[in-house]
Amino acid sequence: MTKIPVRFALLALALTVTISAFAKPKSENVTLYQDATVNGTNLPAGDYVVKYDVSGSNAQVKFMKSGKEVASTNGEVKTLAKKPAANQVVTTDEAGSHVISEIDFGGKDTALTFGAAGTAAGK
Repeated sequence: MTKIPVRFALLALALTVTISAFAKPKSENVTLYQDATVNGTNLPAGDYVVKYDVSGSNAQVKFMKSGKEVASTNGEVKTLAKKPAANQVVTTDEAGSHVISEIDFGGKDTALTFGAAGTAAGK
């Protein structure tokens, strides 16, 4: 009879740990060396904290400056073939402005990509 409560307690503990592992947002520091745009919001050159919540292959991404959210968008999680040495921000040139298209995280095989569908969905 004591086996059932012990099994139930172990199951409850395992579920709690699993749920909390998925619910924790991740954050990375990135530096923009030039002004850039994400989701229609201009981000001046400088240091930012990128916070992102992953759900499957999608991510809700927030750009933070001095503890305040300055931009947000949806992105897709991508697996890189090779881990970059440092965080890197990839931009594309659109009508003379730099638009953030991808953020690669140093030491990880994970990147966030932002495309036309992702930027429109974040508005």
